[in-house]
Amino acid sequence: MLLGSTATLAEESKFQAISTIKDAAKTFLNGHKDIRGLANTTVKIGHLDARLTLPNCNTALEAFLPPGANVSGKTTIGVRCQGSRPWTLYVPASVTTVTTVLIANAPLRRGHLVGAEDIARQTKDIRSLSRAYLSKPQQVIGKVLKKNLANGALFTSAVLTEPHIIEKGQQVSLQAGSHGLKVNVTAIALNDGAVGEKIRVKNLSSSKIVEGTILASGVVRAE
Repeated sequence: MLLGSTATLAEESKFQAISTIKDAAKTFLNGHKDIRGLANTTVKIGHLDARLTLPNCNTALEAFLPPGANVSGKTTIGVRCQGSRPWTLYVPASVTTVTTVLIANAPLRRGHLVGAEDIARQTKDIRSLSRAYLSKPQQVIGKVLKKNLANGALFTSAVLTEPHIIEKGQQVSLQAGSHGLKVNVTAIALNDGAVGEKIRVKNLSSSKIVEGTILASGVVRAE
């Protein structure tokens, strides 16, 4: 019985242990520059047939990224032996990175001023998100919706704008001048607008219509 067990162990030692192949693939992925240091990232190595009989490698296994493969989602990692009995195996793997995003916790209409009560947090796979996703409440609270948002919809920079601080028909101070000489005149806003936006205003003294940039509430700088 002991002789049989010894023979089996000797036979198995001729072949590369499946666990070492998986470890090589996982170590490679965890150390890849596109993954290293990312929080909330999970690397999983897929199933390998336990009946694999690859020769035991007499050099360190080398893992690599095959052409066309990537390091996110479902992927494939190559593991090879470049020893005296070389071989290459392609190992299935998956990489998932999740992050916390902000979503609407109720249907919200266009023009709605977003408050803390409108926000919920949700964990999502980063691959399913656009780059414009938002994760900090201060990025959302106090902003105005540019479109209707369904319950559970993602808050993104594309659906939010700054609130208007100047309304059409409002009297404003129009700043004009250059080279250190500034003149303030009274004007009427012909458009609504937020800080940094351009609006048209009518100079009440000259009746001239000009375009200007909103600097603050009630203040516009002529272009």
